[in-house]
Amino acid sequence: MAEGRGARLSGYYAELKKCIENAAYPKVVKAANKILGEEPGEVEAWRCKIVAQINQDQFQEALNTATKSKLVPELAFEKAYCEYRLNKVDAAYDTICTVPDPTPRDRELKAQILYRLERYEECHEVYREIIRTTSDDYDVERETNVAAVAVHRSADADSGGEPDEDSSYELVYNSACNLLAHGHVEAALTRLQVAREQCVAYLTQDEATQEEINQEVAIIRVQQGHCLQLLGREKEALAIYNAVLKTKPDDPALLAIINNNLVAINRGASVFDSRKRMKVATAVGLEHKLTTRQRGAIALNHALLAYHTNQDEACQIEAELVEKNFLHLTLEARVVVAALLGRQGKSTEARELLEKCAAQIPDRGTEIALMATQILLSKGEREAACEVLAGVRGEDRHRQGIVAARVTLLTSLGQRQAASTVLRKAVEWHRNNKTSAEQLGALWRQAADFHLRSGDAATAAASLLDLHRLDPSDVTTLAQLITAYAQYDIAAAQKMSAQFISRTPGSETRKTNDKKTKKKKKRKPQLPKNYNPEVPPDPERWLPRWQRKGYRKRRDRRAKDVMKGTQGVSSDAADKFDITKTAGTYKPATQLVSTPPETHHPRRNVQKKKGGGKKKKGGW
Repeated sequence: MAEGRGARLSGYYAELKKCIENAAYPKVVKAANKILGEEPGEVEAWRCKIVAQINQDQFQEALNTATKSKLVPELAFEKAYCEYRLNKVDAAYDTICTVPDPTPRDRELKAQILYRLERYEECHEVYREIIRTTSDDYDVERETNVAAVAVHRSADADSGGEPDEDSSYELVYNSACNLLAHGHVEAALTRLQVAREQCVAYLTQDEATQEEINQEVAIIRVQQGHCLQLLGREKEALAIYNAVLKTKPDDPALLAIINNNLVAINRGASVFDSRKRMKVATAVGLEHKLTTRQRGAIALNHALLAYHTNQDEACQIEAELVEKNFLHLTLEARVVVAALLGRQGKSTEARELLEKCAAQIPDRGTEIALMATQILLSKGEREAACEVLAGVRGEDRHRQGIVAARVTLLTSLGQRQAASTVLRKAVEWHRNNKTSAEQLGALWRQAADFHLRSGDAATAAASLLDLHRLDPSDVTTLAQLITAYAQYDIAAAQKMSAQFISRTPGSETRKTNDKKTKKKKKRKPQLPKNYNPEVPPDPERWLPRWQRKGYRKRRDRRAKDVMKGTQGVSSDAADKFDITKTAGTYKPATQLVSTPPETHHPRRNVQKKKGGGKKKKGGW
């Protein structure tokens, strides 16, 4: 009995080995089932069955098989991989953590799961440990993954990231993405061009088809378009996106990113095209292929598109979803809602919403205050806008732009004294904090111009005097200072005038220029060839000939003996019909001749021929 069972198992194992060598995965499953029928606790048979199901993309069946085996510690890697492929990432992490003594493949799967969970710091540490303890043919791939993780590391945002390596185009691409994450857009664009050239050269050498090259280069080109878009070169970015779309890439995540960027370029224009592209960018199933930041950007653009197309209800819903699902975009979502409230005439509610945001995010208080000011000014609420700007805290309160905005608004409201106080405090703050001479000089000049227009010459003179001390060579400031002094202190104005004359450009060289004036040479008059000085010139020589007294019009010989009258009648006979030559011979009739009454029969409408132009050939 035992010998017969052993013989059957030997045959089953031989059959299983043969099926594995031939990659006949359905037969592998059947052979493994035969073994498990004899030995239910055979771990290798379970593993062969699960791997065969994975190779047939039957991940759910493989997961069920691993669960049914009740050998989770031994089959933890296979079970975690199935959960990872089924997008059950949290469960996959819990499963892989149950491995008591992880092997390099267990650690690599764990790193992949951590990357999907966006826990980049832990992922980076795991990869570093693998590289330190393992050396095989996959070292370049691991370095590439480490470079990709470095792009997303938020804790190292101020550093330069990983060093640039050119061993593969994937590493060059990841280093470019790292530069882009740190704001070095121009350098990233240069590295992306290097990555593209290396990719094309490598695939050409590997005898890849043009279609395969286009598919591989597509992601690099799209990243180049993103860099150009950040640099404001939107036409070039648009050309790249359209060129990539013509190659028909099969990556849905890449298509979503391209269409989202095209919607951002369109802004409020091409509404129908933007709606169509947004449907592609928000297709079902992309949540597992895009990162949280990418999905958040697409969701925010969806809300903005609804705002620009006046879909208020849809905009409200999308903004709430953004705030709920993407916490890092909470402020942006609330700003969209505030802009929507402002457009609906609810500026007070919009202001209250933004003030709550400023209280929760004090680091961006100035930015939020400017947003609220714009919404209020769009509705003409200048007093409320002044109050919001007055609430700006810290050194931003005295920045030139905010000070200028407050002064302008207060002046438009007729509060010149308050505007003068704002300027005076700003000047004092900059003087006490010893800011740059350029900022202080610009603020002094603004204060002086304002006080001169307001009639406060003394305050204007004080600002101009400080500005003059800052740059004594500025003649414009000196002239304005003299103008201000002339309104209340004549002595000081005269003293400054003497200084102004000595410093005016050209005053020292004026005397020397007078001495060195060149004498102009007199030209000899040009006289006619037949000029006689004894004969006085004709006074009408400047008039045209036809306007002179002695001018006689030439007779036209072609008009000689012109016949007048009807055709075929002599001139004597024509005189009979010339009324000018029969004056006095006409006698009026003694009786009036009555016009005949209009007949009552219908008249015929005679249609005039239009055009009257061309005759037919051969006719009259």
